[in-house]
Amino acid sequence: MLITVLDTDPRTVLCMELAGPSSPDTIGVTQSWTLTELPSVDAVEACAGVVLPTIAGRVDNEVGGRLLAPLLEHPANVDDPFARRDEASHTTAAAARVLPKSAGKCTACGETIDLRGSAARERVHIHTAENGVDHWNYYGPAHDWPAALCGRCQTAMTEGGFSTFLDYRFSFHPSCPRCAASQTRSAVIGMPIPREPVPPWTVPLGCIVTDPAPDWICGACGHRWAN
Repeated sequence: MLITVLDTDPRTVLCMELAGPSSPDTIGVTQSWTLTELPSVDAVEACAGVVLPTIAGRVDNEVGGRLLAPLLEHPANVDDPFARRDEASHTTAAAARVLPKSAGKCTACGETIDLRGSAARERVHIHTAENGVDHWNYYGPAHDWPAALCGRCQTAMTEGGFSTFLDYRFSFHPSCPRCAASQTRSAVIGMPIPREPVPPWTVPLGCIVTDPAPDWICGACGHRWAN
């Protein structure tokens, strides 16, 4: 069994893999699980009731079996079975978790960020936030949002004097014509993806909309309007 542990603070687990004969003469990965939530090592150990090695080396068969049990009990299309504890927001572990959620795109403008090679560190800029994104939704206020930014948006956010990523992202939208607040959310037809946090700059209207659908909804006063 192969376990990839990231040297973040706190340490996090990226993936687990089973190795075995892939042909008569070679050994390769036969099955793998990528833990997109990057659970901390402490959380994985608490869930499986084991202690992971602190240095590179062979994983004991009993330890490997206990680690596999939660993975095999959960289908691949559900959340990672290893519960993640609440942790400080501005850590390297929190920053690492932003990348899988970004799917390689800038959270602000949606442009694809080239993450290949060592130069990727210069092309992506991670913005962490105080609150855990898992607890936010479009029904309540959000003060900030974690983001992976391209170089252009990072420069625009810094030079524009925006104190939070949300302030910068809301600047993409028109101000409310009624109260002039800069918290306009774009209305989208459809339902939110299960278990995925809804970005505060959008409002899902559902799959069935009987009234004329608005293009914008003010997050401050609730005013709706079309372009």
